[in-house]
Amino acid sequence: MGGRQRADEVFITGESQFVKPPPMSESSNNSRDHEDLLIEQVRKFITFPEEGNFGILAQDLYKHQFSVNLPFQRYCQTIGRSPDSIESWREIPAVPTSAFKLPKFPLAGVYPSTKRFLTSGTTTEIRGAHHFPDTSLYEHSLIATWKKQNFPTLTHLYLTPSPVELPESSLSHMFGTLGSNLPDPFLLKNDRFHLQPLFNQIRTEAPLFLMGTALALLHLMKTLGPLPLPPGSQILETGGYKGTRRQLSKADFYSQLAEFFAVPDHAIHNEYGMTELSTQAYATGSSGAHRFPAWCRHQILDPESGYELPPGEIGYLQIHDLANVHSVAAIRTQDFAIGHEDGSFTLIGRDPGALPRGCSRSIDHSLSS
Repeated sequence: MGGRQRADEVFITGESQFVKPPPMSESSNNSRDHEDLLIEQVRKFITFPEEGNFGILAQDLYKHQFSVNLPFQRYCQTIGRSPDSIESWREIPAVPTSAFKLPKFPLAGVYPSTKRFLTSGTTTEIRGAHHFPDTSLYEHSLIATWKKQNFPTLTHLYLTPSPVELPESSLSHMFGTLGSNLPDPFLLKNDRFHLQPLFNQIRTEAPLFLMGTALALLHLMKTLGPLPLPPGSQILETGGYKGTRRQLSKADFYSQLAEFFAVPDHAIHNEYGMTELSTQAYATGSSGAHRFPAWCRHQILDPESGYELPPGEIGYLQIHDLANVHSVAAIRTQDFAIGHEDGSFTLIGRDPGALPRGCSRSIDHSLSS
């Protein structure tokens, strides 16, 4: 991609070059049949990853998304990357996350959207939208990824609004999908903490799994005194404070969490995900590296040339998520990371020029108001 126009420039400044997709025609039936087949193939890969071939499925999915998604097709043509011109999934062009902010050109498949997740933002910003005809494949990927972490089976409590209160939040949807054995596990209601379920669970002395955005956890620690959780408890934070006014290293943040909640570093986990993806990566401890499951792969790209970097070098994180059948599988983030020989990666931080991202941002605004 060296010397070519930046991906976000092609999408944003070149918006006028795209045309509205034509109405559904007879050929749409074939496209729908192909998408249905791809859904089943990806679902099978997620269930039995050792039996699948990521590269072949990724290229087949690319051909389909190129054929049915005109904004994506024209973008690929602009940068000279048609399905016939590539030899590996590593050459599949990735769209920038900013491409999901083009309301006139939604990155969607052949089926009408019945569900969308929105990125957070201010009232003056255009929010990115990820459209789904249904969320069954999304949830299949989410649950399979969670199970692969081998987390202990504990009572879940969530420092987020419920999916009923915030239906367009992918994080609330994720927590709602994971579920809980409590009738009221969501600890944010109407922009305020609702902590009685947490206090009640602590009194049982049974270990629990407390999950929420980094900013929500920081707000909680600012609001209360130390709150020791029962032995064996776990914490999941979903990031989100980098790029905001908070200046806090991951090591310091985890040290504060460990002291405040009386949990060891190895019981604190991070979930890396975003509205534009259907799959998440997890890391454990303040120095733990992230890893996606087999149906989602990453690349580290040189910020200047766009070429892939070898393990050990810092670059932009690019993600290929096969579970994104209904939109675009290859996403270029604005996060810096270092890749490792074992297929994991270490997040370094956001591009300083990028806007703060994620559900953490809206939660931070709510709790600060």
